[in-house]
Amino acid sequence: MASGATDAFGRQLLAFAEVKPAPGRWKFALHATAITAVAVVLISVLLGPSLGLVGLTGAFLGIVAPGRPIRSRLSILACMDITYVACVALGAAVGSNPLLLTLVLTAIATSTVLVYNTLVAEPPGAMFLIIGPAIASYLPTVGLNAGKIIAVAAIGCVSASIASLLLQLARPRQAEQEALDAAEEAAAAYVDADRRTTPRRDLARLRDQAFAAVFVASMILEDAVGRQPRLAKWRRMNTHLRQLHLAIIQQVATVHLPGSEVVVTGVEQRRYLGRPDLRYLMRWGMSRSSLPWLASRRIGAAVLITCAISYGLHIGHPYWAVMTTALVMSVTADRLSLTHRAMHRLVGTVIGIGAFFVIHALHPRGAAIVLIALVLVFCIQLLAVRNYALAVIFVTPMALMISTAANPYKPVGEIVGERVLETLVGAGVSVLVVWVTGHRAPIALVRRQFRRTLRSLERLLLAIADGESSSPKGYQARRDLAFEQLQSSQILQIAQTDLPHQLVDWGELETALNELSYVVLAACWTKDPRHAIDADRMAGLLARLIAGLPPIGTTPVDAHDIALGLRRIRQVAASG
Repeated sequence: MASGATDAFGRQLLAFAEVKPAPGRWKFALHATAITAVAVVLISVLLGPSLGLVGLTGAFLGIVAPGRPIRSRLSILACMDITYVACVALGAAVGSNPLLLTLVLTAIATSTVLVYNTLVAEPPGAMFLIIGPAIASYLPTVGLNAGKIIAVAAIGCVSASIASLLLQLARPRQAEQEALDAAEEAAAAYVDADRRTTPRRDLARLRDQAFAAVFVASMILEDAVGRQPRLAKWRRMNTHLRQLHLAIIQQVATVHLPGSEVVVTGVEQRRYLGRPDLRYLMRWGMSRSSLPWLASRRIGAAVLITCAISYGLHIGHPYWAVMTTALVMSVTADRLSLTHRAMHRLVGTVIGIGAFFVIHALHPRGAAIVLIALVLVFCIQLLAVRNYALAVIFVTPMALMISTAANPYKPVGEIVGERVLETLVGAGVSVLVVWVTGHRAPIALVRRQFRRTLRSLERLLLAIADGESSSPKGYQARRDLAFEQLQSSQILQIAQTDLPHQLVDWGELETALNELSYVVLAACWTKDPRHAIDADRMAGLLARLIAGLPPIGTTPVDAHDIALGLRRIRQVAASG
């Protein structure tokens, strides 16, 4: 047992120190630096150089959802900017009242993480929507009035967002092309795999990756141009993606539905894939059993406790500790990853303080301060995905430069001492909340998500049995099943990292569910879906399987037994 614990500790230590490869990241770092420079210079010109650095947090909103097309990012960034300015105004208004500030920051953290992870769920997350009002609540204590704080926030986020969209126009189809290339690579790996020599488990993995890549690409393309693109360049990309999708469908049908002819009409090609609508996403995201709600509960508790400790122990203003909590807890990840992130934050802060003292000793002024800040921004974005501790080394001097710029009369040593203590509070509370609250929550999370996927599969089987697989109801059922499968895979990966022993058999269940789902989806593309599979009988068997499952909770279930039941249903599909 001691040897096992030692090995586990060694693995986590290696993971903590790992520097991951990130080819091409320098391009994103340059993009982030450029839009930040636009915001800082504009604020300096309009409101004065002393406020230029204060707008950095708002400027970082321009890097939100970098993988989305321009059409989609426009609405996302607009909503983020409006929310950010409103949250900053709230923070500035209640910053001098400990009770109100605690309640406001907790409410902002809970709501923004919940909504963002429900509707967007892409890096860097909702952290800046929390950091902004936290910093805004501190700035009035060092002499900045609320009007200037709000003006800086508005100019920073709006100018950076506009600059980011304009830079994206230089390569207007980059997001779509990258998604299409990923789908092509995944589809080729599955279709071209040698069935005689490739193990069945590996074939299943390649199939799942191919379906997932095509579905993600379909969402990106729909975000870019809608369901019915008019321009020739978009139609070509759409057609290519559908060809990749059909190649996968043909392969699944050949293996599992021999004798069934795959026939696809133009209407089906346009209507099958895409992202679920807003109501569908909100209904699930707002459920207390969803991953966004789990992340929301955690960060709400962490911010509340952080503020209480900061005020209760008279540590000082809680903005830095809340900022640490937001940087650690606003992402959806497993407990070990969040713990590493908290430790990275602490270690990086301590080392980064040394870098700040070097910068401070040089006594930079005016343009030199802005230039140093932009270099730090580039380093942060370059290293953030490689190793978060390395990125924090550069985050810390940048944040301390903001603090000292806003409060030039306070001794630097005193500011640094406060920041170290507040970082320790924020990181410590984050780790405590992650490990104490919802210890068995991943079990309920996985069980709820897989139940949703089973229900989506049941709806599609009933649509096929009723001859409605190509009706609006059928198209929606197909899309929902593909989306829920993607969610199941992501959530299971997080949950198995949290509870590897309790959820060890769920990989088998995922494989069985995916295989059954893809056979049913493939049947929808055949000439006569009701002839390809016995959907009516399969729906009945699946309904009985679901009815026999225990109520969703934190008690583990026999995943092997459920997987066996799903394989029996798939055998019915094959016999059909």
